[in-house]
Amino acid sequence: MSFIIFFLSYPIFGDAEDTLNPSLNKLIKASDEIKGPDQAFKLEAIFNDLNQIELNWLIDEQCFLYKEKLEFYVSPEQIYSIETNNLAVRQDDEYFGNVEVYYKELKYLLIGNFNKETVIDLVYQGCNAQGFCYPPIKKQIILNKSKKYISLNK
Repeated sequence: MSFIIFFLSYPIFGDAEDTLNPSLNKLIKASDEIKGPDQAFKLEAIFNDLNQIELNWLIDEQCFLYKEKLEFYVSPEQIYSIETNNLAVRQDDEYFGNVEVYYKELKYLLIGNFNKETVIDLVYQGCNAQGFCYPPIKKQIILNKSKKYISLNK
């Protein structure tokens, strides 16, 4: 007795449009275009002459940062203030609902009694226009002894 076995093959994800999830379709098509977090959100930290830390993000044109996802932790613990002149844009987000976001550029000014012992941990998060949301991005700012420059660590 002999058997003949037929294999039928159907592509699971042959075309991105074949998935049932429109968000997934968009991501599959755009996976080659997704930039790394350091390219999507270029961060520069400067210690200025007024004993303030300037944080400047250049945000890729296809990306945005969530205002509510920006977090600052200063140690040793001290009183400090945060200022920005950037206006956030309110939008309806498929992941977080009604949120405020920043496009193109973001500048924050940290004002405090910073010294060579100061370490600042930053957490921020954003997404791109294709629907890809980056996991929270963590950076650490360390002032050097002369306070002339800042080390920015992952």
